[in-house]
Amino acid sequence: MIAVRLAIGNPDKASERDIYFEDHKKYLRSGALDIIQSGPILCEAGRGQGGMVVANVNTLEEMRRFSDNDPFVQNGVYGLVEIYEWTPTIDNMASN
Repeated sequence: MIAVRLAIGNPDKASERDIYFEDHKKYLRSGALDIIQSGPILCEAGRGQGGMVVANVNTLEEMRRFSDNDPFVQNGVYGLVEIYEWTPTIDNMASN
């Protein structure tokens, strides 16, 4: 199944983002999860507001465990983390 993690930054921890950023990137690239796509969510002004991870998983619990071990989650850089099962109905990525 495809799972999506939508994470919104905690404004009270914005100053700590830089402290954990390299650990966060290293964790996402660790191979601990079959990530399809991942990247920041930007506001209209181009500032980072959070991030999204789209991954192949067997269960949503697999995504939850992965998310719980992310340095941004562990250190409160993300204030809101939501995990969803996702069923794409339109896929134009292959044509890009």
